Amino acid sequence: MGPFRSGQMHRFASSQLSLVLCAVLAAPSAALSAAASDSDSLRVTVAQPRENTAIGSDDGRVLVTGRVLSRSGRAQQFDVVIVIDTSFSTHAPSGADVDGDGRIGQRLLANVLPPIAWLMPMGNTDAGDSILAAEIEAARTLVEQLDPRTTRVGVVAFAGDKRDDTRDARTVVPLTNHYASVARGLRILASEGPGGRTNMYDAVEVAAAELSGSGLAISTPRPDPEEGERIILFMTDGRPTLPVVQAPGENARLAITAARRAKLWDIRIDTFAIGRDATDEPVVTVEMAAVTGGLFTPVRNPRDLIAVFEKIRLASIERVQVQNLTTGASAEHVLVDPDGSFSAMVVLRDGENLLEVRAVDSQGVSGQRRVPVRLVAGIRPRPLSARIEARRLRLLENQLRELQRRNLVIEVKRDESLRRRLELEIASARDRRARLRGLEIAVDDTD
Repeated sequence: MGPFRSGQMHRFASSQLSLVLCAVLAAPSAALSAAASDSDSLRVTVAQPRENTAIGSDDGRVLVTGRVLSRSGRAQQFDVVIVIDTSFSTHAPSGADVDGDGRIGQRLLANVLPPIAWLMPMGNTDAGDSILAAEIEAARTLVEQLDPRTTRVGVVAFAGDKRDDTRDARTVVPLTNHYASVARGLRILASEGPGGRTNMYDAVEVAAAELSGSGLAISTPRPDPEEGERIILFMTDGRPTLPVVQAPGENARLAITAARRAKLWDIRIDTFAIGRDATDEPVVTVEMAAVTGGLFTPVRNPRDLIAVFEKIRLASIERVQVQNLTTGASAEHVLVDPDGSFSAMVVLRDGENLLEVRAVDSQGVSGQRRVPVRLVAGIRPRPLSARIEARRLRLLENQLRELQRRNLVIEVKRDESLRRRLELEIASARDRRARLRGLEIAVDDTD
């Protein structure tokens, strides 16, 4: 199930009102309209290939990379705090082989006492495949897609106990462009394991402090307070059980109130409700996203969390299309990173080619860039930088996974078709057998 952005109906109504007002007040000159349209367009930059360059390629393809900028033409800056639920319930199996050891963790005694195993904390046969492990791997997957030049990342972990003298949430990694520090913090969380209750209120307060630079913050504030979008990515597999013991309504109210305070600092909260408990009653996570203009994403199956984080968008880019206008062929797979960076492989023909990159944001605003290039036989391909080579590798890996998924779907459909054909043949054979048996009985009776 996909994410839901708060205020979608409100924006729709506002857009309809805007259309009415435009119809009533439409009197600007064509020149002014064109200028306004241009200023409202996205700006698409292409880092490679450069315009009018001669390209050598071993397989007739070229790697196209670039970035979609905001309407102001500036690269967006982001401060992102990843909030990870480490409460005791996250020890449960995620249903995926998160640690890649070839075994998928199961609840202990799940096969012997299935009902009890799901109602009681029976443990996990592989801690490396727990919901907590999936949260950590999802965070790691996201960070691998980010650009340290535009995005700072911090990590906050939360659980909860009944003690008033300690906080139930803590900053594991303050905001930083040094992603090795983030990776180290995630490893520490994995080694500590899950434990405790669920204090969402404290988690929001600590994460918002890091982003706003308040007195509780460990992070260094940006030189320009107006620079950078502030985002909390909030993961949880449950409902708030603290700070007030046995008061779910009050705990829900406090968590939502903390989110409202975060909004005063222009902080957006995207929430991810993981598993059955969190998705059956997602009132708090839905409201936390709603009051901050964020996204609520239900992740019914915890094993899907990593895939969900692969598709996170920090920038409001809805889609990017890359096409060779000369041949009419589009790139089969376009990789769009959270900050609006993109990459794609495009097939060229010998001689002149005109490439086009077109982007659309969540408001329907678009932008495009055209790049003429020339494929010349006999020219050796230019070596790629380490960063571009890493993007090319990720693009190829994603293409491979997509092909594997397609093949799996084809195989499933083929198997299903075969199964249905066999069922029909079996049913037909049984009918024939029954008819023949009826004839035999009829012949016996006549004898």
